[in-house]
Amino acid sequence: MIFRRFLISLFIIVSINQMVNSMSLDGKWLFSVDPYNLGLREQWYLPEHEIAGWDDIDVPGNWNCRIPYSDYTGAAWYRKTFVPRIEKNNRLFLCFESVYFDAEVWLNGEKLGSHNFGFTGFRFDITDKIVHDTENTVVVRVDNSYKVGASWNWGGIRRSVTVKNLPEKRIDQIFITSDPDINNNSALIYVDLRLSGRPSGELQINIYDPDSNVVITSSQMLKGDTDRVIIPLKLNNALLWDFENPHLYSAEAFFEKKMSYSIGTRFGIRKVEVEGYKLLINGKEVRLNGANWVPDDRFTGNILPEDVFKRDIDLMKECGVNLARLSHHALPKDVLDYIDEKGIFIFEEIPLWNKNKYVTANSDVPINWLTEVIEERYNHPSIIGWCVGNEIGRLSDNPDLENYLLRAFSHIKSIDTTRLAVYVTHTLLAQPWEPVMKSDMILYNRYGSHGEMVDKVNERYSGKPIFYAEYGRQVNSGDPNNSMVDYISMMDDMSGRDFLIGASVWTFNDYRTNYRDNSTDPMGNRPWGVVDVYRRKKRGFKDLQRVNSPFETFDLSVYQANESIELVVELMPRRPLSIPSYDIENHILNIAFINSDGKEIKSDKITLPVMKRGSEQQQFKLIHTSDPAIHSIRAELTSPLGYVIEERQYFLTIPQKPQIKYYDSSDKAIRIYYDRHPSSTEWYIEYSDAVNTHRSEKTINDHITIDELVYGQQYELTLVSVNNMGESRSDEKILIKTQAAELPPAIYHLRTRGNNIEVGYESANSDMCYEFLYSLSPNFKDPMHILTSVFGAVNLSMIEEGKPHYLKIRKRLRYGYESPWSMVYEVPGSSK
Repeated sequence: MIFRRFLISLFIIVSINQMVNSMSLDGKWLFSVDPYNLGLREQWYLPEHEIAGWDDIDVPGNWNCRIPYSDYTGAAWYRKTFVPRIEKNNRLFLCFESVYFDAEVWLNGEKLGSHNFGFTGFRFDITDKIVHDTENTVVVRVDNSYKVGASWNWGGIRRSVTVKNLPEKRIDQIFITSDPDINNNSALIYVDLRLSGRPSGELQINIYDPDSNVVITSSQMLKGDTDRVIIPLKLNNALLWDFENPHLYSAEAFFEKKMSYSIGTRFGIRKVEVEGYKLLINGKEVRLNGANWVPDDRFTGNILPEDVFKRDIDLMKECGVNLARLSHHALPKDVLDYIDEKGIFIFEEIPLWNKNKYVTANSDVPINWLTEVIEERYNHPSIIGWCVGNEIGRLSDNPDLENYLLRAFSHIKSIDTTRLAVYVTHTLLAQPWEPVMKSDMILYNRYGSHGEMVDKVNERYSGKPIFYAEYGRQVNSGDPNNSMVDYISMMDDMSGRDFLIGASVWTFNDYRTNYRDNSTDPMGNRPWGVVDVYRRKKRGFKDLQRVNSPFETFDLSVYQANESIELVVELMPRRPLSIPSYDIENHILNIAFINSDGKEIKSDKITLPVMKRGSEQQQFKLIHTSDPAIHSIRAELTSPLGYVIEERQYFLTIPQKPQIKYYDSSDKAIRIYYDRHPSSTEWYIEYSDAVNTHRSEKTINDHITIDELVYGQQYELTLVSVNNMGESRSDEKILIKTQAAELPPAIYHLRTRGNNIEVGYESANSDMCYEFLYSLSPNFKDPMHILTSVFGAVNLSMIEEGKPHYLKIRKRLRYGYESPWSMVYEVPGSSK
């Protein structure tokens, strides 16, 4: 059982901060796909294996982000050489932060072991296996064929690889358990240390407050006769962690005379309780909403670079996401660190979905997964529960479900008694019985009829709070202008029930998929989100902000006199049984005065009083001197963490006249491109033929396509911009004739990352492939010419970093002809 033997020391490399000598193996690795599974038979893991024709690839990275391997599922091989250095009295470890999904590892042709879980770290002791002062060869076979739900199975060494020097005698792991005394404003803190090599000497523990001040110091002599020590500490004046006040403490452990090596972690002090139908956070009842996040990106896959996960988490907090199962995928440490900092309560889940061979008490696989996930992530206060599977409740699919739950929940409690143990189901009303009462809380997925169905669930399984882990009604649209989901009516249908304590929408973001049904768009995305795959906000984003806001009402009225502007903001917290519902503290009402270019020229703010849930409406007034430079006024509700969770904007003048940048036509359509000036909120086209005048639908996009036109007909077009004060029309009227051509693809996303150009573009079912022409010259001298059948998004290699790049696109249709080239785009960020 190689798998289990190497799991024993698996969890050390994450959730700790060690001062150790390490060598990064990140960067370029040799790479080859293995679609015919020849690698094991032909011994590709041997150092002397012929590598002519192998590609190179970035680590961390996903091969599905590269055009040649965009759709590849199966085995692939990685290879790299390094010269190790080991220090005296140390052990050398080869550490992988995460590989998706199954990994086998060889060093100098000798197999080190395997790891069969794509969301946790693992390591191998290579002290006695390296060759000193020369190159050593590490080879990894990766297989991404294990799939979770409708999300993409991004393959590869997705996180960092390092070689670490660790002392033979050391502190290996640190676990922090806190037990707050809410009434006395104190907390017991238990520091649980796991030791390797049975070290001896004076062990010191320091606890630091959120401002990095030492608040507790403790020391203890170790005799070298134990591999575990638990040290109880008491903290007075404890600052509690919650979703709006995520106070983080730090713990550090070291031996007094060996400060060159220490181990540390951050932690939060909070108490999560289920009392009847109530969810209590630090003794207070809360009813919270959230969203499900598919943690990937069309250009970086599931490696989750810092700017990507911070962007998404910030957008979610802006959208009022405070409680969620959040993801089917267990999240990396740095992602959880940021969630800890920003305050979201989450359930971490292992990747079991629907009918699965591992949903049985006889399988050790999910038990091993749970062990890895819990021990790696134990110190993260954002995690309030461990979820053992999603939509696994159908007994005809998983007949051993009850025994599986008993074993999995018992195993969770044997490691962690401080958190909830749950699973997610969608079949509570589809069969006579289900063992859902084994779960600490009922996590239920439902699409449509939310109020009626949750009443029936509570009638059948009463006594435990219910949280909608997923809710929705139908797939949204990938077009940000279309909002096909009525979040407000769904939430109205749910609210008012004491047993339903929150809901999390499916999903926050659109995501790439190889799940083929009518909910997948032509670009290969599942467009369920309120932001698209390029993170453009859809119309539904503001609707979800309204649904997730703690305020029942938020109204802005503006009154203009000759020399003054009076603003009246009316706010009322939600009712006690609304969703969400909690006491509102430390929120700020910001008032921004905006000029015609969308820039803030002055501001004011009101620190809101504590507003208890269920309290009456309050009115706030501000009077300012009139200023002709003020074009609009924006009222922003800002959370204690600085997120604008909802806003209202009132324009004082009509928008500026819009300007058309470019236009295309086809046999039955015309497309207009324009700049989205901040003085406008929407745009439309007025167009006329020889007889009639028509209007397009209003849009928030930067282009408008008018369909179902007559071939060969000439049209006169005017662009119109809109805000609450009225409309403005472009000075220019365009005469354009439909022609025997196809519209080139619209580009939705264009930027650089490293040495790549990220391009997101329109795709249709009738398309066969896409051509990109890009150059350092706008005249396209010596261009790169790329042809690809990848729909929706590609990474293109820059010609020369730091130089301006220019790009255009066209498509070839499956009928054998192509569109004209698009307009020329200058790639943002391509020059320094």
